[in-house]
Amino acid sequence: MMPTSGTPATHADRPPGAGDGDAHVDAGIAAPQARADEKRTATHCPYCSLQCGMALVQVPGEPLSVAARDFPTNRGAMCRKGWSAASLLSRRDRLTTPLLRDRRGEDLRPASWDEALDRVADELRSCQSHYGRDAAGVFGGGGLTNEKAYMLGKFARVALRTSSIDYNGRFCMSSAATAAQRAFGLDRGMPFPVQDIAATDAILLVGSNLAETMPPAVAYLDDQRLNGGRLVVIDPRATLTARRATLHLQNMPGTDLALANGLLHIAIKDGLVDEEFVRQRTSGFSFVEQRSARTGRTASSGSRGSRSRTCAAPRICWATRRRRWC
Repeated sequence: MMPTSGTPATHADRPPGAGDGDAHVDAGIAAPQARADEKRTATHCPYCSLQCGMALVQVPGEPLSVAARDFPTNRGAMCRKGWSAASLLSRRDRLTTPLLRDRRGEDLRPASWDEALDRVADELRSCQSHYGRDAAGVFGGGGLTNEKAYMLGKFARVALRTSSIDYNGRFCMSSAATAAQRAFGLDRGMPFPVQDIAATDAILLVGSNLAETMPPAVAYLDDQRLNGGRLVVIDPRATLTARRATLHLQNMPGTDLALANGLLHIAIKDGLVDEEFVRQRTSGFSFVEQRSARTGRTASSGSRGSRSRTCAAPRICWATRRRRWC
């Protein structure tokens, strides 16, 4: 029997699929034993935007290593990329000095940091003097800490005096950001702490495979199901995330819009729309009602099973490559 909300969950209560991500989320398998001569520095994983907490361990005469850190987001667990992050620093083929070309087409040669930085500064000045300040661009990434992102912005606007600054999300998430701006009035992101997931009655994941793309976050999905919540996954693939779902809607590729219209048609027809919320927070809903009435009827006949008592509140919807909310 599924535990109800507030009932302590045990391993025996695990629903089908819950907890089978243990092979993908390693809870401290690479953490070395604490030693008297070691120094630990609290930091964050340098990879994805989940920013899992981790500790870097320095032991005299040994390579830098990673240890678990008590941090609310990942609770000491990380994916294998996080645990192996420090191993890159001791690779034999890692560059340890700048390399320069004296002329285009010539081989790279080792150079000092002073020479390399002087070359960068000279080329930036030359470029901006010929083509304007905005000819020099700065490109960041989602793996930067808040402090690094702040300093990068300062460097671009104060030192280079350029407005050409962007980050990798423009390329991999621009369509999702545009859709979120038009639908919700904000860019991507999750406007609630991940701890809220465990207390949610119903979660809808659309095209998201967190078990493989963001493994530490899956622990919260397990907590949610152990607390009696329901997880619905919409994905053409039978992913690791879909296996742990209460209901997996395995739609055909290219039918996302039809399925969304079908679900919206059911919500409107069955009186599941929060009219007050729609009136205060949205615009153009009457047009959406008309369109869903025309296009959603056929899809809704195959979508009604997804209702499956997942209409309880509070609820969370995630979509697109990483995550979306509603």
